[in-house]
Amino acid sequence: MHLHLRVIAVVVVTAGLIGAALSLTVLNTDEGSNAPRPGEPLTVTGDTGAAAEGTTLDYAQAIPLPIDGPLLGANLTAYSSDGYSQPVVKQDIKTLADLGSTAITLVPTWYMQSSTANQIAPQEGKSPSDDSLIQAIKWIREQGMKVVLKPHVDVIDDSYRGDIQPTNRNAWFRSYGSFIDHYASFASSQSLDLFVVGTELKTMSSETERWRAVIQTVRDRFMGPVTYAANWDEFDQVQFWDDLDAIGVDAYFPLSEAGGPAPTLRSLTTAWQKIGDQLKAKSEQWQRPVILTEVGFPSQVGATATPYEVTDQPADQNIQALAYRATFDGLSGSDWLKGISWWSWRADPSPEEDQEIEYTPEGKKAQGELAAGQFTFIQ
Repeated sequence: MHLHLRVIAVVVVTAGLIGAALSLTVLNTDEGSNAPRPGEPLTVTGDTGAAAEGTTLDYAQAIPLPIDGPLLGANLTAYSSDGYSQPVVKQDIKTLADLGSTAITLVPTWYMQSSTANQIAPQEGKSPSDDSLIQAIKWIREQGMKVVLKPHVDVIDDSYRGDIQPTNRNAWFRSYGSFIDHYASFASSQSLDLFVVGTELKTMSSETERWRAVIQTVRDRFMGPVTYAANWDEFDQVQFWDDLDAIGVDAYFPLSEAGGPAPTLRSLTTAWQKIGDQLKAKSEQWQRPVILTEVGFPSQVGATATPYEVTDQPADQNIQALAYRATFDGLSGSDWLKGISWWSWRADPSPEEDQEIEYTPEGKKAQGELAAGQFTFIQ
């Protein structure tokens, strides 16, 4: 999601090779200032722009755009064309603001017709319209909150986006480029606060150079900060964090063992602290803050063992609420963490879904923990 040449390696070269092998972007800086602007690459040279034979040059990574956080709130999801513009959504947004939220993530979704398809397109009746998004953005800003746009690709038969296997990857990336270009241009037109270039595309995110091209396309349209939302078991695989401004993680880490002892606040908090150590190390490695672009728990038995799925277990609001509290307790004081966005708050709940066991905290014990945690986190 940014323009740019990013060089993060330590390169040992001779003076004769530098001119021929390295073409580094030279920054235009104000007279008397050598400081790079955020989002642009750093250039390291000697007085003459050359290095002596055998010199080791350390090319630092580009400075990321700042994230004005903490970004605390929820993924507000809608799966109908006018799902974001219904009057009830205005009340949802006010409720989230009253719970201490500072940012809302909007999630427009386009679809593949199968897990092997090469085309991505809006689905009539399911993909939220741009007009409905504009209405939701207006309501969010009326409440003084920031807006994150996180476009999703789903498969129409509900198979998991992280398992897709397009038959023609070149064609898929061309289609994805058109999809993401549409929303990057939309985000620019609305002056949004953060843009997410992709979400949980595990089978595709190892294609580093293709993603750098996708990010460049976004940077050409959208001037704000950008991230990618890697699944909890994907973020190590992603090698283009240096082209982004934050490390996004959909944090469905198992916090307990299925069939093991009943989880307690202490055990869940300890689990989060260990996960936090991993995320902090990743932040330090790439010199980027972390945003939990999604985190959530269904309100059912076993939710902390398999937070990434709704199972056939019975409803249990207590374990969901406990997991919310443990998340805030385990991650409090983390200066590398710039945001937590809960999955999810439904703008247009489906009658086919059992909201008693779904992820939403709305009207459940977890709603109180969300408020308590967010207000404490801000302090």
